[in-house]
Amino acid sequence: MPVAPITLVSALHDVDAARIAARLSDGHRLHAPGSALAAARTIADRAERLGDVCGPGARHSLVVTMPVGTDARAVGMMLANAARAETGDDRVLRHVVSVLRAGEVEHLLWSGVDDAFVAGERLAALVEYATVIVLDRTERLPPARRRALVALVHRCAPQAVVLADARVRTAEDLPASNGGAARVLAGGAGWMRALSSGADEVRPRTLDGLVSFRYRDPLPFHPARLADVVEHDLAAGPAGRVLRSRGFFRLASRPDHVGSWSSVGAMLALDPTANPSWDEDAPIGQALWFIGEDLDVERVTRALDGALITPTELLAGPDLWRSWADPFPVWPALDRE
Repeated sequence: MPVAPITLVSALHDVDAARIAARLSDGHRLHAPGSALAAARTIADRAERLGDVCGPGARHSLVVTMPVGTDARAVGMMLANAARAETGDDRVLRHVVSVLRAGEVEHLLWSGVDDAFVAGERLAALVEYATVIVLDRTERLPPARRRALVALVHRCAPQAVVLADARVRTAEDLPASNGGAARVLAGGAGWMRALSSGADEVRPRTLDGLVSFRYRDPLPFHPARLADVVEHDLAAGPAGRVLRSRGFFRLASRPDHVGSWSSVGAMLALDPTANPSWDEDAPIGQALWFIGEDLDVERVTRALDGALITPTELLAGPDLWRSWADPFPVWPALDRE
């Protein structure tokens, strides 16, 4: 059964997504509210009906706007998985387009704002899970900051094409696509690619002042020492400015859990994952990726090394670890059944 190719369009503001979707559409548009599951079902049904009407040789496509806060990555993966299960081919997504206001991105990353966690995480998802990133109002930024912003977006989303808003007039202005957008969603983010790479990587400072590196160690962190590193060594200062970090971490005081580490600008979220430490696929120790401005990699690495538990503490075991003062927010207990 033919299915019309799908382009998802998301933004931090509904009006931005609607504006770009109107340019990309050949007349077949859809707004998909509700949960990710509900949105995926609505989109799949419309794409199937459009494919039936237009036939397999038609050039029509479906352009879908996603409400602010909808997990476009989840929607895209559901659509691809459903297509694979039904037809054996997951190439149903033509593009996943994210529309961003350059000044808003610059503010969240560089201003030091530390209380916009929801906007920060939405920004990270829009950048890292897209095949096309449309930047609006870039001319309002100083040239040096504009170059740094574009370079950062390229590092965080190495498989995405970055376009100025003015350059996107019709769907013909988007790069050619073989319908493989879902594969970009699955593992195309810069942090995913860096952590899955077998070789250690430090990308030195570029002309834009950006440095990225990966931190790995099998030992867990001591909670109090990690809190000290977060406050003093990862804040903007002599060691540079961390603009984005992402990965997985382990706290000795929470030996059952694998933690999710995610920072955007000055905001760091340390949350539990659904993956318990005893799962055979659970990451061991620390697996973190950092990118920032003028980062002193050796200094940050020494600080993180100093937050690991010592050999003596390791031998003392989890009973001692659980007794340590832990300044981080409480996580729900895991069910071992």
